[in-house]
Amino acid sequence: AGKRPKNIIDVFNGAGAFRVNDVPYHVEAFYKYQVTDNISVTPGVIWLLNPNQTDSADSIIGTLRTTFTF
Repeated sequence: AGKRPKNIIDVFNGAGAFRVNDVPYHVEAFYKYQVTDNISVTPGVIWLLNPNQTDSADSIIGTLRTTFTF
């Protein structure tokens, strides 16, 4: 494996080509709750595996969407 580029100039010069083995994945789950005829709430979670294509810690993001219809 090559070394990581130190700055943007290294990237364009090809001096810092690097390889990574970890494939990043994005997993998302959500469910829509109909509160009333005009209001719905949708909680969700996003799980990012191998962010930046490294063995760094996975990321978990919580979401909450509220929809009003007229």
